[in-house]
This record gives sequence, structure tokens and C-alpha cells, in this order.
Amino acid sequence: MTVDPELQKGRLAIKAEDYPGLDPAWIEMWNEHGGADMVRADEVTIEEVRKSPGKYGFSYPTWAGPAVHEVRDIQIPVTQPAGEIAIRVYSPAGSGPFPVHLNFHGGGWVLGGLQSEAAWCRHMSNMTNMTVIDVDYRMGPEHKFPAAIYDCWDAVKWTIENAKTLNIDPKSVSFGGLSAGGHMSAVLAHFARDEGIDIKLSLMIVPATDMRYCSPKIQTLDSSHYPYESARQWRDVPWSPLSREQWFLKYWLGEDADEQERCLDTWLCTPMLAPNLENLPPAHIVTAEFDLERDEGEAYGAKMLAAGNQVTMKRYEGVPHAFAHYNHPQRGLAKSFEFIEDTAALLASVHYGL
Repeated sequence: MTVDPELQKGRLAIKAEDYPGLDPAWIEMWNEHGGADMVRADEVTIEEVRKSPGKYGFSYPTWAGPAVHEVRDIQIPVTQPAGEIAIRVYSPAGSGPFPVHLNFHGGGWVLGGLQSEAAWCRHMSNMTNMTVIDVDYRMGPEHKFPAAIYDCWDAVKWTIENAKTLNIDPKSVSFGGLSAGGHMSAVLAHFARDEGIDIKLSLMIVPATDMRYCSPKIQTLDSSHYPYESARQWRDVPWSPLSREQWFLKYWLGEDADEQERCLDTWLCTPMLAPNLENLPPAHIVTAEFDLERDEGEAYGAKMLAAGNQVTMKRYEGVPHAFAHYNHPQRGLAKSFEFIEDTAALLASVHYGL
């Protein structure tokens, strides 16, 4: 399927009166720099997207990020299924060993890569004097659920096992990710607890913790059978609607509705269903006001708190799901810069006690 761009002019334009409280800077950015006219990834096939990724995603005004002391790519082994993936290691200046944070990028488990959150990784290395490792996990449809989860877990364990080579402190490890990466961070916190691996922080940024509402079997999304208001409230927003989430899951879980439902009914896919939430690593959950995944992230945080865990949460008002990406130093969103400052302070605190 190919959508003619000439038929798209202005069709996704945002009107401020339709979304009271939405950041005016975001509205202007979207309307004036291509969002209003774009063809979204979920409106074409993944093959079309891969031919020209920038064409089907709103990336203005992201940037590569600041210079860091050292950047190197390393191939590491993974196990389920057996193979190799790349990691990108951002290292600060100094003698070390340094604390380390592993990042799992967003992109619905089918898009994205080492460029997705490169700017944030670079900022964190510079601002916290830490090593940051970005994980290029395998994605669908070639590597369906749950391969990406186990790739990320293998990366955590490999990092700890190779601490000396990486010049990192194996007892000062944290991890996190955005959206799909936030989902996997939630799952990996359970893995860490169950395997006795000490993790300083699980950072879940706009995480997908309960996407059962994306099942193609659900014909009507209403409060009688689904508890999250944000999923109902923002299901048709131009920038990241329900159809986009369903598109991701089609390629990660498979197109068969019964198979999707089977996966979504497991806690590995839906952390809200985890049978035991006790004794998890400390966590911080970031949500965005105008995000259909907002309430599931906050509900998961509340459930973790109720189980006795150390959890902090912050909702960033007025912004959409991917607000953290818009961090260009001259043309970015204020909330994205706030997010960078917040997460740098948080990571410095958990690793250095600052």
C-alpha cells in the first residue's frame, strides 16, 4: 500500500481548540514542519517504511547530540535465538571505572535503532560522567516477540560480565528505555530480581505496560471493558493514534488475532499481568499527558508502589508520546530539555548519590 503524498496536504493539521492544554510549540512544530502533511508509518507497509524511514516519521527537529569523549560499537552474542547484536558504548573522559546505564530504544519493537536516542545517550554520558550503552536489539517482523526482550537482557548480563574491558563498575548498573524500550525495562526488572542481579534503577519512559486494548478482536474501546482513559481519549490523535500501536503489534506479535491475544495475555508482553511485583529494583516512570499509553504507565507504577517498591513518577504536561525526542538545542521542546535535565539528575543521584 502506498499513500499519495499530494493527497495528504494538511489532513493531519492540529487545531489548538481540539486539544486544550497541548503545548503550542508542539502544535506549531507539527503544523509548520511536515506533521500536518505526512504519511504515517502505520498507513503503509513496513517494507515501504524501511526504504525511507525519515519519510514516514515526524523527526523535526531532532539532532545527533553533543560530542562525547569516546564512542565505539561492539558486537555481542545473544541467545534466544542465538546470534549477535550491536551495542554502542558512550564513554566519558577519566580513569573510571564508571557507572553504566543501558538504553533500549523505542520504535514499537519494529522500528528505530542506534540513532533513535543517540542525543539523549550522549547527554547522559556527558552530564552524569557515566558510560551509556545503547542496545541495537533485534526487531520484528524477522524477530518476533519475545526475541527483543531476551536480546536486551543478554546485553545487561554481557555488560556486567565484561565490566573490566568496558571500564565500568558492575555493581553500579541501571537500564531504561522509551515506549517499547520502557516495556522491556519493566520486564527486565523482574528478570534482574529473579536472577539476583542488583540494578540501581529501571527507567521506564512512556512505557507500554498493558496493550491489550490493541487487540484486533476489540471492536469498541470503552470504559465498560477497558480501564485506561488515555487510551480512549487519545486513540485518534494525528501524531500517534491507536492504529499506529496496532501496526507495531502486527509486525511484532504477528497478524493472527488469536496469536496476538495469546501474547498479550502473557506478562512478558503485558507487565501489568506479572504475578509478583515485590522486591523489584527502584523505578522511575515518565508519562506524557497527550499519550494514549499515559494511564497504563501510571497504573503500573501505582501497582509497583502497592507491592512495596521504591517508585517515582512524573507526568510531563502538554506533550505527546514522543516528546523526549524533540531535543534540538535551538528548535526543541521545553519539556524535552526538562526531561534531559531530570533524567541526568536522577541517574547521577542513583549512581553517585548526588
